[in-house]
This record gives sequence, C-alpha cells and structure tokens, in this order.
Amino acid sequence: MQENPLLAPLLERLGHPGRLWKLNELYADLSAANALPRLADDPAIQLYRCNFLIMNALYQLQEEWRGSGWWLQLDSMAIGLQPAGAALRPATDAPLRDYYLDWDTFWSTDASEIARLLETFWLSYAGQRSDEERREALAELGLAADVDERTLRRRWRELALRHHPDRGGDAATFIRLRLAWERAAGGRPTLKE
Repeated sequence: MQENPLLAPLLERLGHPGRLWKLNELYADLSAANALPRLADDPAIQLYRCNFLIMNALYQLQEEWRGSGWWLQLDSMAIGLQPAGAALRPATDAPLRDYYLDWDTFWSTDASEIARLLETFWLSYAGQRSDEERREALAELGLAADVDERTLRRRWRELALRHHPDRGGDAATFIRLRLAWERAAGGRPTLKE
C-alpha cells in the first residue's frame, strides 16, 4: 500500500473527540497549512487527487481506530472522532470506501474521467427530479403542478418564516417543508428568495 502524506496532518486535526469537520473545511485547513502536495498541473486533476488523498487517509484512520473504543464518523458534513457506541457505523464494504482505498484509481483517473465524475455529481446534486417527484413536493407545499417559479419562491418564504424553529415553529415541519422545496425547485432554499 502506498503511504498517504495526509495521514499525520489529518490525525492531528481529528484526534480530538467531539470536534466535527465538514469535508470542505478539512480541505481548506490542510490547504492553508500547506499540507496538500502538488500532484498535477491541471487544476481538476489536482483537486481530484487532493480529495482522493483526504478520503483515503480518512478511511485508513477509520480502520486504525476500529476496536479502540472510538469510531471515525465519515459524513461529508460531519467528520470526527466519536465514542464507538454513539456513532452510526456504515458497512465496511461500502463501495465509496473501496473506491478511495484503491490506489490504482488514484493514478489511473485522467482529466476526461474526472470531467465525467463531476458531471454525474452535478446532475445528481442539482436534483434531476422526475415529474412525479416534483408534483408530490409541490402538493406538500400546497401548490399546483403548474405553479410558476415566482409563486413557488413566495410560498417557500411564507412557509419558512411561519415554521422556522427560531420563530417558534416546529423543527420537523420546517425540515419536511425545506426538503419539499428542494425537490420542487431543484436547489437549496434561502429566505432571500
């Protein structure tokens, strides 16, 4: 197995239970500390390889902590050391884990494959929804299937302000409505819309 240069810098950042990181925060912190090696001239390949190294190191550290009473939680929005009993553990044979532990993938992925991966990611992130999913989401917001975007934004704002937990609303209702907005609009809601 190839030695990952990010094992020590990530161990230093993650060795403190209770501190949760987002993946982009780890990347930014490692970058600011000049801990990310120069791996390619092409910016897309550089980004891909640095991300690969981070994920590879995280999965290696997760394995090292197994059986120690601690579990390294790996969720893109919550990465951190948790007591083993408190953490939800994913299957250890997960395809994502296998992908990031395969060094052949690191070296063989070229610019065209990275472009394809990014396109696939953005299509799924943008929420390519079926008409039926959108209709169901709109119904949950109390709107007809032929609603225009302006009315959809106005309805979201009205419901968000009414149900936001900071304004005395129910958190579960707010989350349910936010998810409906995301399915209907294909994006993340903001109160500015």
